[in-house]
Amino acid sequence: MGNNGSSTVRPPASQTKRQGAVITSLDRVQLELKLQRDKIMAAIRKYERAAEGEHVRAAELLRNGKRELALYCLKRRKAQMSQITLVTSMLENVERLICTVEFAQIEREVVEALKCGKDELSKLNAILNMDDVLELMDSTADVVEESKQINEILAQQLVVYDESELLSELCSAEGQVSDLTSLKSMVVPVSQLPSEQRVRERATLEDDERVRLAA
Repeated sequence: MGNNGSSTVRPPASQTKRQGAVITSLDRVQLELKLQRDKIMAAIRKYERAAEGEHVRAAELLRNGKRELALYCLKRRKAQMSQITLVTSMLENVERLICTVEFAQIEREVVEALKCGKDELSKLNAILNMDDVLELMDSTADVVEESKQINEILAQQLVVYDESELLSELCSAEGQVSDLTSLKSMVVPVSQLPSEQRVRERATLEDDERVRLAA
């Protein structure tokens, strides 16, 4: 048998998103300003078309010799241009207000994000403070240990050395000094070296002697 029970129909995701969205006063103001901007832009386009039509009509009347009517159309065109200038300034003000509202909305979102992250920041600060406390405890323990070692060294009695060992070390050191002094007092013999000419003459005599013996 088929399933005759009613099945649950899920709404589209876009509809669910719209239902979950919250419209704030800033959103309403922003929407109203954008609607006003669209109306002003439409009015500007309307005035521009009217001014262009008055210009074309004035030129046609002037060609037909109807000077007075042409001047009247030109005055109407001038009034349309003045309206365009006025409405354009209004458009700039509305654009400025839209930017202000958007900036205020961004500020609000930032504030809300900061509020949501307040707990996390508090936890982080607590962790950092705990690290500082642990570091301080470690440094304090090091100082106490170092102070204890210094006190132990100061509390130790002076070691009594054997006088014979001290004299032996002193004599050994004196002996090394006397040996160094005797080396410094030794006189190095200085003899004059033969000149270069005498060396060449001696070498020549030795060569002649070898030649004579070979003969």
